Amino acid sequence: MASKPLTVTIEKLVQGGKGLARLDKQVLFVRGAIPNETVSVVVGAKQKGFQAATIGQVLEASSDRVAPPCPVYEICGGCQLQHMRYEAQLVQKHMILEETLSRVGKVHVEAIAPVVASPESYGYRSTVRFVVFRAKHGLALGFRKEGTNEPVPAADCLLVSQAMRDVAAMVSVRLAALSKLSIQPDSIEIRRSVAFGHTLLSFHTGPAKRSQGQQLFEVFRDVKDLVGQVATAGVGVRVQRWVDAQDWVADRLGDIIFRISDRSFMAANWRLHEALSNVVTEWARAAPGLRVLELYAGIGTLGLPLAKVGALVTLVEANPYALADARHAAKTNHIGRCRFRPLRAEAVLESAQAGEYDLMIVAPPGIGLSKDCLTGLLRVGAGRLLYLSSDPATLARDLAQLCGGGYRIARLRPFDMLPQTAHVETLVELVR
Repeated sequence: MASKPLTVTIEKLVQGGKGLARLDKQVLFVRGAIPNETVSVVVGAKQKGFQAATIGQVLEASSDRVAPPCPVYEICGGCQLQHMRYEAQLVQKHMILEETLSRVGKVHVEAIAPVVASPESYGYRSTVRFVVFRAKHGLALGFRKEGTNEPVPAADCLLVSQAMRDVAAMVSVRLAALSKLSIQPDSIEIRRSVAFGHTLLSFHTGPAKRSQGQQLFEVFRDVKDLVGQVATAGVGVRVQRWVDAQDWVADRLGDIIFRISDRSFMAANWRLHEALSNVVTEWARAAPGLRVLELYAGIGTLGLPLAKVGALVTLVEANPYALADARHAAKTNHIGRCRFRPLRAEAVLESAQAGEYDLMIVAPPGIGLSKDCLTGLLRVGAGRLLYLSSDPATLARDLAQLCGGGYRIARLRPFDMLPQTAHVETLVELVR
């Protein structure tokens, strides 16, 4: 039997973009809510520490509420904030970051700078991965319904640039031809160069033969602006990979051109990532002879600009394909004064000498820094540390450890890398 609707007032947004409300002593997390709204909700599954709820009706709407433009916003798991004005999204992300730092890490920052807005609030993505599923009229592109494996048709995703939406439309048409083949992709990733307009398609399939991979390439070979295709079949030790033409796109960051391979991470919001890279260069105050250690370096978009102006940069990256792209960028852009270490961050820190570096840059994945990494950073003890985080909670936890070990926060700046979602990226400068 369905739960009876209950009326609540939304206090604030929490990390993840849901609205927090209280009912007696029960905490509710409400999807699609805005602070200070009065809404009727239907209570759902009980989680650890809270109860999930969905809005039945908005009784007193916020002036920040807008109609979500995406037709599948209510069911697709990709976006959380389309129901809110973009300016209000920035304010809420700032408040979530501030509250998370204080609550999780007991970290107080005198003044957190406003969130740096994306140049585009829609159409900003230069890379996207669609799942491929069988719909009523054949194969279709989409994403997963929130919290499930159920597919949602979304080939016309509004977060993707118009040029990429055109490519996705062409791919969707070509999918009809796959019904005649013995191979079908489980997912298709589209990457597009902002600077050069080139497109790379990457397919992931179940176990397959080379001849089947070639058949797949033939179906999509006339997609506009295509420079290459990659097919990865199977998983684990039995995985096979075939390439048609090239397995990378090139893009420009400032005056440096980067090769980005299909197995390297590509920033989804390339234009704002360029602005972030510029801030890192500004904060680093790179000068000839500055000794820099960059951990989790990826393809080198943060460290190589520092080497270009004379810093001595050591780039550390465990992904060999990303590090190969960084080496390629250094060579083709004539950037010297840098060295490359194909190792995990912990291994490099363990062998580094105390005081060996003037500046350390860390950009870990969302899980944050490991205990060994934190111990190593504190032991090496560079005078300054730049920490780029993609998760406020793990950032708060790690800042508490770093500040307890002798660093203090000098400044902090958040970036809205993924508008319409709850994601916020944060750059922090710490000094000893």
